[in-house]
Amino acid sequence: MLNRLLKGIVRCLPDALHHQVKYAMYFKRWPHLARPRGYSEKLMRRKIYPRGIYTMLSDKYKVREFIAGLWGEAYLTELYAHGAELSYDVFRRLPRQFVLKANHGSGYNRLVFDKEQVSYAELYDQTRRWMRANFYQQSRERHYRDIEPCIMVERLLLENDEVPNDLKFHCFNREGVIRIFIQVDYQRFGEHRRDIFDEQWNRTEIRLVLPNAEQPLAAPSQLADMLRLARLTAQQFSYLRVDFYQVGERVYFGELTFTPGAGLSRLMPERIEQEWGGYFID
Repeated sequence: MLNRLLKGIVRCLPDALHHQVKYAMYFKRWPHLARPRGYSEKLMRRKIYPRGIYTMLSDKYKVREFIAGLWGEAYLTELYAHGAELSYDVFRRLPRQFVLKANHGSGYNRLVFDKEQVSYAELYDQTRRWMRANFYQQSRERHYRDIEPCIMVERLLLENDEVPNDLKFHCFNREGVIRIFIQVDYQRFGEHRRDIFDEQWNRTEIRLVLPNAEQPLAAPSQLADMLRLARLTAQQFSYLRVDFYQVGERVYFGELTFTPGAGLSRLMPERIEQEWGGYFID
């Protein structure tokens, strides 16, 4: 009862105080909003005072135009359809496998491995729930507030009939000095594990919430190309996460993220919080 009451009070607070209280509840210390030093503190400040471009680049539909111009269209996953709703005509023409998603937040996605095993009515209802959802009200990350929601349907990327690993490049840029750490998420829909590698593909001691994989992934064959693209993008920002997939020998763009985990993911060892925070000035 007391916990629900506290959560209700936190939801009603102004954005700045809301994030400070959530940070304190999670990390057990009060954050320095005016002069943040740690990685999570700096992400918290971003949620309150984001750059204007974060809204456009956090929009999963609009970001495609930016990536096509910067990298080339060959890195984009095939887009079957997009619009304000999933019409039956669109559903009827979709291939057997596809990914259904909404553009305006995190967690709005559905992987369909066999269209014969789902109904149009089920998917329509799910997409309507996504369209009604206000991700800004859930996360209070201001750069999501002005994204106009839409539904997207993309090709389902598979490697040997399995969803490929997520390759997430944390890119830090301090006065032109760019450092990259690569987060690999294994088996997102199974026994989820996570490793953090450096640019030379050495597995580091850094832990981000989840335990390591028993056997680390071998360096992807297209690592050099992904590093090139990540650096190209990082030149314009002090910090962002650039997500990739590799299927066969081809690299695909995933998304750009400016406040991963809403800034509420504990880094271990504890000193990494300050170390990563020192790699960029926001």
